[in-house]
Amino acid sequence: MKKNGKTIFACCMMLLLLPAGCTLNRSSLPDRLIDDQQIAVSAGREAVRSDCDTLVITCIDYRFVIANQEFANDTLGLKDNYDQISIPGSIHNLVNPDTRALLFSKFALSVSMHLINRVVVVSHRDCGGYGGSAAFGSEIAEYETLTADLKMARELFLEKYPILKVDLFLESLVKEGDEEKVHFEKIL
Repeated sequence: MKKNGKTIFACCMMLLLLPAGCTLNRSSLPDRLIDDQQIAVSAGREAVRSDCDTLVITCIDYRFVIANQEFANDTLGLKDNYDQISIPGSIHNLVNPDTRALLFSKFALSVSMHLINRVVVVSHRDCGGYGGSAAFGSEIAEYETLTADLKMARELFLEKYPILKVDLFLESLVKEGDEEKVHFEKIL
């Protein structure tokens, strides 16, 4: 019980400290809100809706953020019709019994408030939440662990919400010529 309490405390502290880290960002980019200026960004026509069909769960890793949005919007056709939750380690904290309840409490809000009927879970190789690719010892071990955890995540969602459709994807950075590309593999 003592170990569980420490893990939950550590997760709560991480969630509380993450915004503080963002405010201390020492980026060389100009601050767009200097002198209390207001910035307006156009919202899509669908922004007036209060429901959506899908919850997309990804890792916070900056290497995948843009690819994840493009994948959800364009490839999956979800533009203006999904909530997105980004969690350090993506599914690692979901399959961990010590942190599962905390994450499910956040998912429950989206599922109940926005009438979610589909969950898309995206995990990626070389995830820091797992200790990176090196923590697995081999590419095969990494692949087997990540796909097994994705499948366990699906089972956990279906156990709690049997009517949901759950889609799983594993993404990888792949060098193609001079470019790094993000590849998505559907896990059945």
